[in-house]
Amino acid sequence: MLPGHRHPLPDARRAESEELHRDISMVSQSPVVTALLDVADAILLVLNAQRQIVAFNSRVPCVKEPSDVLGLRQGEALACVNARGPSGCGAAPACETCGALGAVLGCQGSGRSVEGECLMRSERDGGDSLELNVRATPVLIEDRRFTVVSLRDISSEKRREALEQIFFHDVLNTVTGLRSWTTLLQRPGIDHRRAGERVELLSRQLEREIRDHRALVLAESGALVPSPARVRVADLLRDLDAIFTSNFAAQGRRLELEPVASEVELESDPSLLLRVLVNMVRNALEASAPGGTVRVWCEQLLRQVSQPRLGVGVKALRFSVRNDGVIPPEVRPRVFQRSFSTKAARGRGLGTYSMKLLAERYLGGKVSFVSEPSCGTVFLLELPLGRAPVVSPSGGAEQVSRE
Repeated sequence: MLPGHRHPLPDARRAESEELHRDISMVSQSPVVTALLDVADAILLVLNAQRQIVAFNSRVPCVKEPSDVLGLRQGEALACVNARGPSGCGAAPACETCGALGAVLGCQGSGRSVEGECLMRSERDGGDSLELNVRATPVLIEDRRFTVVSLRDISSEKRREALEQIFFHDVLNTVTGLRSWTTLLQRPGIDHRRAGERVELLSRQLEREIRDHRALVLAESGALVPSPARVRVADLLRDLDAIFTSNFAAQGRRLELEPVASEVELESDPSLLLRVLVNMVRNALEASAPGGTVRVWCEQLLRQVSQPRLGVGVKALRFSVRNDGVIPPEVRPRVFQRSFSTKAARGRGLGTYSMKLLAERYLGGKVSFVSEPSCGTVFLLELPLGRAPVVSPSGGAEQVSRE
């Protein structure tokens, strides 16, 4: 069961204390389960009918005593951010599309093994997302049914798969455009100047896509070093407009960029900033129906800002990108998770993740969004005006002035 597939939320009730302890004792005396827990090279949990953990192996992180985990549900044991509520794991709106919960419910309902994938954002390790392969298998012990759940970290392979598919998809689109225009150049009666300009534009786009891919790989590994400089916002928006002049995502859709005063500037890494804005616009265009309009504008702010890196009462510049679409409520908590996508194509789920990664970790900004029927969907990028934050080799942000 893939993440994003919806299923009803289960009963939140838990086993009585006496029943829970009986289940724990019963499973602990099973030689088959004990052997299985010892040899498994992934996180292994045994759940009772109420989805509570009655046995687990040593792969479960941050466990000092068995009592730290026994009786919890899987999301609670792994510190899933959606398990914070009073009813715990399986009760939040985001749980309707949880692949791990779906696999367990599918197994309990069918009596057969069910495999799926789960994108879980953990409160541990700085809130990073875990990408897990989940397999739930029924097991019968003394006429009582339990569920053995295997959770294997597939973050590296999913990240590699996503990066490769996005890279090849974008590069092949650009190469197709290049081939079309170079073919036209060989025909008589063609406006060679216009065709040459298109070839030049697509060549720059191809180079940019290769650099973007490299930057994202470096950002993922923490090795990306920003190069801050003074950036004129008017020039930045002009470059943004030029990029989408021949972009496949813009076909049949309209892009409107509101003009800004020529003196509006900020200090940032111009290449990384442009990449973030390109991702914001591309996502908005892809989410728009044919004939739809995407609007881009920016404004200066002076207000209390919740993002720690922006400080309090500082001047900031906010870029906004709006389209008419609305993100479903159950999808919104997962928008910034790596590899999560509402699109059917595999490997297309790094756009929102990368914009947040680059903007917040390397540009010292903040990315957020609002999505309501009354206003459509607006993605927001806030950046401080003045000194540009860059990332130190240790991964922390430090302020560097170029004055």
